[in-house]
Amino acid sequence: MRLTVTKQSSGKILFYTMVLAFFISTTYANVGEGPSFSIGGFGGFAISRSTGGIEDYPGTDWETGSAFGGSLMYRMTNGLMFELLFEQFEMGLEEEGNEIGTLKATPILFMIGYQSLPKNKTGLAFHATIGSGIASSDLEKGDAIKDFDISNDSAFIFALGAGLDYFITKNIALTLDGLILTGNIDSEWDDNNGNKEDFLLLTSNFQGLVGVRFWF
Repeated sequence: MRLTVTKQSSGKILFYTMVLAFFISTTYANVGEGPSFSIGGFGGFAISRSTGGIEDYPGTDWETGSAFGGSLMYRMTNGLMFELLFEQFEMGLEEEGNEIGTLKATPILFMIGYQSLPKNKTGLAFHATIGSGIASSDLEKGDAIKDFDISNDSAFIFALGAGLDYFITKNIALTLDGLILTGNIDSEWDDNNGNKEDFLLLTSNFQGLVGVRFWF
């Protein structure tokens, strides 16, 4: 399945999520004392935010893919939080309906943001984050490029996210997140006949994620 989210529409999704989160924070959540450390896991979908898969090759596109990962978080009593996030996202690359390959990228991100807690220890809360990091990647080759040697450079990634938490107990929360990753990958293709060509993979994407987080 191929689906593209524009920069404007993904921005709107995140904006409305943050508005909803702000409403919840003022109605149901507080800053206050509470658990400080947490570990969480998540999974969901990844949708391209670009109009093509490879720069200057308008016939290329990304298929809707998947994302999964985990994070470690430290929250201060004023709500300020720091998070180390690890994830992998996969998206299939095609040209005019023909499969080129599957990109597997692994960003490691340092995030800073705000995390609220529910007023009554259980119930709704919210979080919002911003950060950056580095992504390594590999393009698993399809039949169309099976004879090429492909190497990808590490890429700088900028991240912006927001989401909701539902604390079923003081120490366990279910999470719903929207995450925007912005960054492109330089890729070198060698046909083993003395010809090399550099491509720019347009890998910015929007992710919808669900997960669980344990607080200590």
